[in-house]
Amino acid sequence: MTKSRHDLDDESLGRYLLNTGKLPGLKLPVVTEKIGYGQSNPTYFLDDAAGNRYVLRKKPAGQAISPVAHRIDREYKVLEALGSVEGFPVPKVFDICLDTSIIGSQFYVMEFVKGRIITDTDMAELSPEERRKAWFSAIETLAWLHSLDPDKIGLEGYGKKANFYGRHCSTWSRIESQQAAVRDIKTGKPLGRAHERYDEVLNYIKANLPGERYSIVHGDFKFDNLILHPTEPRVICILDWELSTIGHPLMDLVFHMSPFFSDYTKSGKSALSSGVSPYKPENRSASGIPEPRELLDRYGEIVGFDMTKDGGGKDWEVAIIFQYLRGATISHGIRARSISGQASSEFGHLYFDKTKQAMDAAFKRVTNLRQKKTGGNKL
Repeated sequence: MTKSRHDLDDESLGRYLLNTGKLPGLKLPVVTEKIGYGQSNPTYFLDDAAGNRYVLRKKPAGQAISPVAHRIDREYKVLEALGSVEGFPVPKVFDICLDTSIIGSQFYVMEFVKGRIITDTDMAELSPEERRKAWFSAIETLAWLHSLDPDKIGLEGYGKKANFYGRHCSTWSRIESQQAAVRDIKTGKPLGRAHERYDEVLNYIKANLPGERYSIVHGDFKFDNLILHPTEPRVICILDWELSTIGHPLMDLVFHMSPFFSDYTKSGKSALSSGVSPYKPENRSASGIPEPRELLDRYGEIVGFDMTKDGGGKDWEVAIIFQYLRGATISHGIRARSISGQASSEFGHLYFDKTKQAMDAAFKRVTNLRQKKTGGNKL
């Protein structure tokens, strides 16, 4: 069998884990198996000879394009902190190893949580009743996260509480520039800009920044980063905390609600352009998909405010534009890692077209806001 670039030294890993004593009952040998198609920090099943299963997450091999990427120490810190909140749905973490000599890069080991991951937002595997319950469980879980005080659970200093959108405009602009300079290992040519309108969209956001709020934000809160109970439509675990920080909760809320947007894309196509999309207004009731206003109202009940009304509704609109620019930059980064030989998945090409689609949608929204000042939100 051909070994992939992310195969691990199981023998070295097993010796290390046995010596730490942090995985009770661990029995050698251990065997690792790479999970899924994730584009960032490679993730593995870790099975021992006693039949115990854990999950290992590591930094990818090689030099990171951006110094802020792949910070598994931050993932471990936020999981450890949230694990101190009774009942909060995160996996238990056991150990973090910053010694790159063990398996070639830093890693941590966490609990394996058995359940279901919904990889397609259409939720074909769920009944209409289950879809509705799953959506409410997810929005309630997000609101719970945003209601936690980071300072009270050991996350003081995990991120800055002010000027989130302003700072992140600068961050993503810098990252996009770094990615644009990445050269193809085969041709030597640089990747180039994410989009010809990138700076124009960015400057519009900077001139219309949402007001100030802060909370713990996940950064990638969507159904395929949630584990549902094996038989019930409720969230039992939140995964993939690489992009988490202290920031504006609007970012998580907008991203999570994005399947309802008319210009939302998935798998290279406009999701709502299909007549069978369960998210089309005329299909929601029969499909079990809640009305977006129902979800936003439930979120507001828990956190105590309605962010769709901030700034007279304009904050919501600008946050959507920012989310599209951010998503495009992330897709641009996947392409950069791929051409430089660092992509953690062979499926990176599936994400390339999302860069242009997201930026086109962002620019169209900027154009619409310039043409008519909005007084509310549109889903």
